[in-house]
Amino acid sequence: MSTTQQPDLYNDDKKDLSPDHAEHVEHVGDGEKVTNEDILAEAMVGEAAEHSMGVWEAVRTYKWAVFWSLAMSMCIVMEAYDNALLGNLMAQPAFRERFGTYVGETSGYVISAPWQTGLTQAPIVGCIIGVIITGEVATKWGYKKSALGALVIMNLVIFATFFAESLPVLLVGEFLCGLPWGAFIVVAPSYASEVAPLPLRGILTIWIQVCWCIGQFFASGVLYALESRNDKWAYKIPFALQWVWPLPLMAMISFAPESPWWLVRAGRLEDAEDVVERLGGNHSRASPKDTVATMVRTNAIEMAETAGTTYADCFKGTDLRRTWITCFIHSFANFTGLLLSNLGTYFFTVAGLPSKQAFALGLGTTGIQFVAVLGSWWLSTRAGRRSMYLGGLAFNIVVLGLIGTLACLKQTTPILWAQGVLLILISFQWGFTMGPITYTTIGETSSVRLRAKTVGLSRDAYYLSYIPLSIINSYMLNPTGWNMVGKSAWVWCGTATCLWILCYFEFPEFKDRSFREIDILFHRHVPARRFKSIKVDESVDE
Repeated sequence: MSTTQQPDLYNDDKKDLSPDHAEHVEHVGDGEKVTNEDILAEAMVGEAAEHSMGVWEAVRTYKWAVFWSLAMSMCIVMEAYDNALLGNLMAQPAFRERFGTYVGETSGYVISAPWQTGLTQAPIVGCIIGVIITGEVATKWGYKKSALGALVIMNLVIFATFFAESLPVLLVGEFLCGLPWGAFIVVAPSYASEVAPLPLRGILTIWIQVCWCIGQFFASGVLYALESRNDKWAYKIPFALQWVWPLPLMAMISFAPESPWWLVRAGRLEDAEDVVERLGGNHSRASPKDTVATMVRTNAIEMAETAGTTYADCFKGTDLRRTWITCFIHSFANFTGLLLSNLGTYFFTVAGLPSKQAFALGLGTTGIQFVAVLGSWWLSTRAGRRSMYLGGLAFNIVVLGLIGTLACLKQTTPILWAQGVLLILISFQWGFTMGPITYTTIGETSSVRLRAKTVGLSRDAYYLSYIPLSIINSYMLNPTGWNMVGKSAWVWCGTATCLWILCYFEFPEFKDRSFREIDILFHRHVPARRFKSIKVDESVDE
């Protein structure tokens, strides 16, 4: 198409579609129609520009897209901080003495398995509800308003955990905290995947895992610093520090642009073009209009398959397969041995290490995972999502088998330290491969029109598997429960092996694929193992 006479997406007379594309007429708002014939040439230019762009060129061109994506994902720090905080508080002497019961000279004060289970599950129940609500809110009002509303609620519910003087009040406070956390986990990967150009999509969704590490490292550092205190401030100060994040994030996100993909879905094409320009699209190889045209084209392709945007639509047609993939990739993280690693400090404590050394190992574990996630940025530009996930899972299977074997030996100090080091390796692997790729995958697999709801369903699937499995994990580790400690690694070794087999047949490769190409591969029912090799022509819309 001539660059001097491009069709106006908004005002040109609309021409008839060819028979092959007649089903893709789309109402985009204000009674206007845009046909594939009008947008095809511009969309092809926009998509070709993204495919030809390198990582560093994308960073330089879309620096504001990078900034706003990183800013929105920082909301995850709060969920990561409190999740790590509550699990590791179970090992803090002052907290156990205040809320626990005395079980003997060896173990001292311990939070009983039922209360330990209740406290860790209360925020998960809140998250499940928050996720479902946010899926509707984000679809209707956008990601920005959803994030701001959740931050306001977060500021208020922190009071309940800070002033809690009993386990029931603390449980209620944790449930209330879960409501805004559910919003953050839906908004962050959805927003990151939609504002990022193709070369940066994996990198910016991986940042979510970095935010998890920041929150966990912050929690481990705070608890390590306060471990020697024996008064109530040993656990109240960590709760109070939750107020550090919401207000600054609210101030920053209030200036963030809405996702241009969401604006296209809402029929606000001119606003979408303005946002693309603001994110850096005016310096790209393609014009903002070309970039928006790719979004309109992809939206039309998806509408031909599923016109609705309800939760029920996530289970219709090819979206059923996409929902299944996001849900099993997200939920089956709990079958990989991650739960054992997440309770690292508690594991070290019940295994017999002194609490000071246990907290030091917990802090070191988080720091190592942070370094691993930074390394995953480099790895993700070279390796595919599928190969990273399968490779990381195979590594876990071997390490878990080693932990289980060592646990069957006489538990001397060197044996305990060896199990601790292996547990740290699982955490490193999660940060280097499987953890970051999980967030990348759920952002890429879901269709654009159903993204918030599909991501939400995947997170709820994670929570629904987490609840029973974390209960089992608590009982396996707790001295008042089954007291399996390191032998529990054999259980997770078995589940990780089953998961590897499932992923081999069901996990597609999305690296370097545009959302249009991903749509078409799903519409063609391509087997997961062939996603990488199938070529999709740039003019194809089926």
